[in-house]
This record gives sequence, C-alpha cells and structure tokens, in this order.
Amino acid sequence: MRVLVSLMLLVGLSGCTSNVVMSGRQVSNIDPDAIITPESRIKVETMEVGDPLTNKRYIENVIQAFHSRGYHNIGANLTKPDVIARFSLTHQQQVKKVEQPIYRERVTGHTTSCYSTGADKHRCDTNVYTMPHLVGYETLEQSVLEAKMTLKLIDTQNHLLLQSTSFVTHPTCSRWKLYEFLVQHSIAQLDFKHPMDKPFNVEMPEDYQCSDGN
Repeated sequence: MRVLVSLMLLVGLSGCTSNVVMSGRQVSNIDPDAIITPESRIKVETMEVGDPLTNKRYIENVIQAFHSRGYHNIGANLTKPDVIARFSLTHQQQVKKVEQPIYRERVTGHTTSCYSTGADKHRCDTNVYTMPHLVGYETLEQSVLEAKMTLKLIDTQNHLLLQSTSFVTHPTCSRWKLYEFLVQHSIAQLDFKHPMDKPFNVEMPEDYQCSDGN
C-alpha cells in the first residue's frame, strides 16, 4: 500500500500524462499588398522538394485544411486560379536535449503499533511513511523525428504572396501522423494579414493514436 501511494504521488508531482503533445514552431511572412480572401480561387500544387509520393499523398489534406478555413474555391485541378499554393513535406532525425526530474524518497512520518504476544510479552511494529521529493534535474539526449512543412502562395505572375515554414517534433510518432497534424495545424494558424513567428505545444485528445495506420 505504501509503495502504491508513493507511485501515485510521483505521477502527480511529475505532471505525467499519457496524452500526445505536439511541439514545434511556425514562421510565416506575407506581402503587405497581397489580397487573399475566402473567395480567392486557389490551385494546390506540390514542390519538387522532398519525396514526390509523400507530397502527392497529402494534397487532399491541404485542400481540406483550406476548406476548414472557409476557402472552398480550391483544388488540384482548378482552372484560372487567382492564387497557387505550393507545398512540400520533409523530415529528419534530430537529437534534442531534455530535462528529466530526479526524485528521492523522503521520510514524512511514522507510526508504531504494539500488541501482546502472551506471557507478559509484547511486540511493536513501526511503519515508516515516505514521499517522493524533487531533488534536481538531469539533462538527457533524446532522438526525435522532426517533420517540416513549407508552403508558398504565389500569384499567376509567379510573385510570392506568402511563405510559411512550420515544423513539429516527437520521439515516437510516425512521420505520417506528424505530416497529418502539421498540414492541418499550419494552415489553420496561417495569418493572411501579418507575419508570424511563434512556437506551439498542442495536447492531442486522449483517444489520439500516434502510430502508423489510417
């Protein structure tokens, strides 16, 4: 029982959670004279950068992400577009330094119980209670997968209107899941009026699956 209580306290103190947390950064810049509205006709294309099969796989994800923003005049085969959206998805392994808490058990109290064993003899048992106590941190190196999305919006004269670069890292998620998240999150956060540069930490729903699979 004492061990169980200690473990429960350790989980509570360390803030441990089973939910997947996506961490990354998004940077974008936009031409101050650009006019991109929900009525704009947007054609989606892939860049030559990265794996062409991977880029092709996520064309529909890009289209659906724009749909979620209210842009419905969009598609891969759209004729006479106002704007062309070109994107690429790439990945690489990174070594990341993380801080991990170090705990030691500290005595918080004790109780003594005595009872008779017969023939004027008695016996006493002492129970010692301990609690995890944070004593410091250690720095560890962790291999993480970094997925990156590059998105450019250009006009029909090939003038750059908007450029966005975003990445997300995770030690165990598959690259396909990271790409899926990155496309949705990056387009959802795009600012069509102002430049941006901000980190993010997104805690996914409890039932979110981070492994390979559809």
